[in-house]
Amino acid sequence: MKVLLVLALFILDCAVTNPSYSENRKDDSIRLLIVDGFSNHDWEHTTRSIVQILDQYGEIKTEISTSPNSSDSVAQLESWKPDFFAYDVVLLNCNDLGKPVRWSETTRHNLENFVSEGGGLYIFHSANNAFEDWGEYNRMIGMGWRKKDFVKAITIEDNQSLKIIAPGEGEDTSHGKRINALTTRIGDHPIQEGLPRRWIYADIEVYTYARGPIENVTVLSYAKDEKYGLNFPVEWVIEYGNGRVYNSSLGHCWKDQENPEGLRCAAFQTEMVRAIQWLAKRKIDTRLPADFPGVSSVSLRDNLDN
Repeated sequence: MKVLLVLALFILDCAVTNPSYSENRKDDSIRLLIVDGFSNHDWEHTTRSIVQILDQYGEIKTEISTSPNSSDSVAQLESWKPDFFAYDVVLLNCNDLGKPVRWSETTRHNLENFVSEGGGLYIFHSANNAFEDWGEYNRMIGMGWRKKDFVKAITIEDNQSLKIIAPGEGEDTSHGKRINALTTRIGDHPIQEGLPRRWIYADIEVYTYARGPIENVTVLSYAKDEKYGLNFPVEWVIEYGNGRVYNSSLGHCWKDQENPEGLRCAAFQTEMVRAIQWLAKRKIDTRLPADFPGVSSVSLRDNLDN
């Protein structure tokens, strides 16, 4: 009887603390936490733009938690412990490439547990450059910005079959100049239901030889890199335990860009919302926006403040 009582209390506690377990919410809004605080990109501008885009969708409620960075003390990093389980989706807009930031073991484990127990994780642009020394992070993101001896990479053949590149083969992860990239989707993933087979993303970086464990990874779309003449993934999703992860190189915002076209791109904005709905395990709005681009030109929205 005591065992049953303890089990019942545990299940009740999960239902209260983790929105993934609750079926009695007063509303069906998606609660999203943006984590920022450090990057070689303009993370402040990026966060402002993400909030502006998502505020246009009333069902997505955003909050922000700004992490300590490499210039802060160990004590500050140890004391930063956001409650990931209070949200449906966590969006990471942070990159410690070149300036390592080590979150506390508690915070790392909390994020791992949040995703593995059913939460959604959105890896925004250069966040897949981050936390190279964190083994479970590499598993969660599937592929990231890593050296060529770091596990595997993927290229896509013209027949859309995937080719695995072994550790040490190919090159380090990199990208050429930003381009308006003709992008092709693979299969019929729910995020891309009803979208055309090909379209042009505005002002994106095509990551070449992104590397990682590549466990439970599904590539959603790809584009051709000009330097190597090979097709590389643009977007991919990962199953991590009972949770879901979305990863892409979309949404570039550098410090000299006042009104980045990559953030104003209609295709990017459409897919960001769809990805968040999928990560939160909600119904996806599969309507095709009238301004979704085709294969001849980009489509930019004038809905962001500088």
